Amino acid sequence: MRRLIFLLIFVLTIALSWANSTLAQTEAALAQGREKAAAGDIKGALEVYLEMTRSYPESYEAHALLGGMQLLDQHYPDAVKSFQRAISLGDQGARSFVGMGMAYLHMGQYGPARAAFVEAKSRGVSADSDVDQIIAWIDKRESSATEFQH
Repeated sequence: MRRLIFLLIFVLTIALSWANSTLAQTEAALAQGREKAAAGDIKGALEVYLEMTRSYPESYEAHALLGGMQLLDQHYPDAVKSFQRAISLGDQGARSFVGMGMAYLHMGQYGPARAAFVEAKSRGVSADSDVDQIIAWIDKRESSATEFQH
C-alpha cells in the first residue's frame, strides 16, 4: 500500500511539473507573439500564433490570437476559421465574435457579420456603442440595397 501511495505521489509530481512547464512555454509564446505584434511585425506574430495552434490545438486563446493577426494581415477567410475554432473550443467572450464580424465585413458578407456582432453584444462586448453603430450601419446598408433592387 505504501508503494502505491509513493508511486501515486511520484506520478502526480511529474504531471504537475509537466503542466507547469507547458504553462510557462505557453506564456512565453504568448508574450513573444504580443511583442512582435506590438512592434508591427504582423508576419512574425502570425508565425508564433500559428505554431501555438499546432503545439496547443485545443487552446482557444491561441486560435483567437491567430485570428486577430490574420485579420490584421487581411487574410479574412482564414481569420473567420480561426475565430470559429476558438469559439468551438470554448471561447466564451465576445472578442472572437467581434473579430469574426470584422472579417465578414471586409469580405462583404453583411449577414454573417451582423450575426457575429449581435452575438458579441449578447456576450457583453465592452465597446457596446461601437457594436451598435456597426450593426446600425449594416442594417442601413442592407435596407438601402433592398430598396435599390426594387
